[in-house]
Amino acid sequence: MDDPNAYGQVTISENIISRGCGDLYAAVYDSNEYSEFQIRRAVRFIQRTLDYKEDIYTRSIPVDRTKAGPLCMHQYDCMFGMTRIPRAGCDKLRQTPSSVNSRSIIAIADDQIYAVEVYDGAGHRKHDGDLEAELHAIIADVAHRRACSDLDPAVTVLTAGHRDRWSEAYAKLEQISENRATLAAIQNSLFAVSLDTTYSSPVGAINAQQQNLKCHGTRPGHNRWYDKCASYVFDRNGSAGYVGEHSPCDALIPAIMLEEVAKNVAKEHIVQGVRSKHTPDYRPHVHRLRFADVNPEVIALIAEAEEEVARTASNSISRQIRFEGYGSSWIKRAAKVSPDAFVQMVLQLTYYRIHGEFAPVYETASTRQFLHGRTETVRSLTSEAADFVYVMESAASSVADKYDALVRASARHQELLREASAGQGIDRHILGLRMAYLRLDPLPEEPPMSDEEKHAIEEFFNDDILAKSTTFQLSTSGLFPAYYLTHTGFGCVVPERAYGTNYIIESNRIKFGIEGKTRQAGKGTDVQLFENTLRKTFLELKALCEGSNGIHVGDSSRL
Repeated sequence: MDDPNAYGQVTISENIISRGCGDLYAAVYDSNEYSEFQIRRAVRFIQRTLDYKEDIYTRSIPVDRTKAGPLCMHQYDCMFGMTRIPRAGCDKLRQTPSSVNSRSIIAIADDQIYAVEVYDGAGHRKHDGDLEAELHAIIADVAHRRACSDLDPAVTVLTAGHRDRWSEAYAKLEQISENRATLAAIQNSLFAVSLDTTYSSPVGAINAQQQNLKCHGTRPGHNRWYDKCASYVFDRNGSAGYVGEHSPCDALIPAIMLEEVAKNVAKEHIVQGVRSKHTPDYRPHVHRLRFADVNPEVIALIAEAEEEVARTASNSISRQIRFEGYGSSWIKRAAKVSPDAFVQMVLQLTYYRIHGEFAPVYETASTRQFLHGRTETVRSLTSEAADFVYVMESAASSVADKYDALVRASARHQELLREASAGQGIDRHILGLRMAYLRLDPLPEEPPMSDEEKHAIEEFFNDDILAKSTTFQLSTSGLFPAYYLTHTGFGCVVPERAYGTNYIIESNRIKFGIEGKTRQAGKGTDVQLFENTLRKTFLELKALCEGSNGIHVGDSSRL
């Protein structure tokens, strides 16, 4: 989310400090400074997000609908004032009436955490200029404390590492009253805002390092509080990003909010030298949230988390892909199949061409047509999809054979998607059975389970085919045709020869965010080759579909 009217941008020619995050498309650098434009743009996003939050709780947002009917809106209530709390074995989610109606957010700079009141004592929203003054005061305070060697330890990093480690550190921290107050203030805030000193070059580059910049900056795990459901990140040049804690709600919900927020921010032109609306003689109140008396054991846990997160980041490779050849308009009119099904077939064919085998495929289906519905799995690797891949790779196949196979596979995919969305998938059912077996005691009138019955159940859950079919080497999810979301993505769910793929099908282009491991860590994963093969496959299918449906190259009359 960049602003074409940005000012005061820094580029590599003006700064020589690099943290070594090179990329084929651009690189990430640390300027060790904040900017006025960064602060002003952060405030615009804060304000428009507060608008959206108020619309949610006044029920001003129209109910989402599909062809199947209205959808449950419960997840919208789960974005604000929601925090994940580390607990040994199983975390907890915390959201209270107090946190939902909180008057504050948290701002993070150089791993130091501050509470920022976004409403005044009477409950009125503060002016843009007043919030800008608050953020400027915070970065000034951080600079002063850095100069005085008065920075608190980077407790933030613990939120990025192993949850059991964080739960151990959390238990030690909360033994001290000041730390309990800090943790309570974080949990009681609406959302988080991270101010980074990093930036990418060239400015506004659509590249994977921009995504990495927002996920973890140049120091993985630092300057974030990953436990907040909603967290914004603003780099030194004012480029905006968002990191979501997935437990309370599915990615689609904050994505809908972000598209609306970014659209409204884009309408506001930040003009250099023109002061934002402010309260005369407003004086900011710097409210630093301290972690006091952090003992050596917690310091050691922070160091462990830093090592773990740095290792995880170094093993990860991301690509942001904009395929500009066509989008949903062409797919519907020339290929004559569902755009989502079309993309799913392209992904499977791409994988097969790289690895010479099929991948178990996960695609997200929303079950929000049910109360509190979340997701179900679309198992996209069907017999029809496999036939399509075989036909495409066979030298004996005609153009008609290939197109017919695409149509059949796409139709079957759509059937599965409808079934999964209607609660007719198998994976959540199997999960329910597994949890019932592990956690539920027999009813009073039921006899205890025999060893023979237990063995049969465990044999089912440990079945090799079931395990293989749920080792999703292609983990995929499509969003709505968002224009303002330039980078999206999530990680692969298994490391070996696997890819996490988020995509947005717009009318005339398709955007992908792809993550995988390095060739060594991923034992053959090749994200760059995946991108190259994906692009070639899209172009090949364009020629195939146009040839099958009598559309000449360059002829747009039938499109």
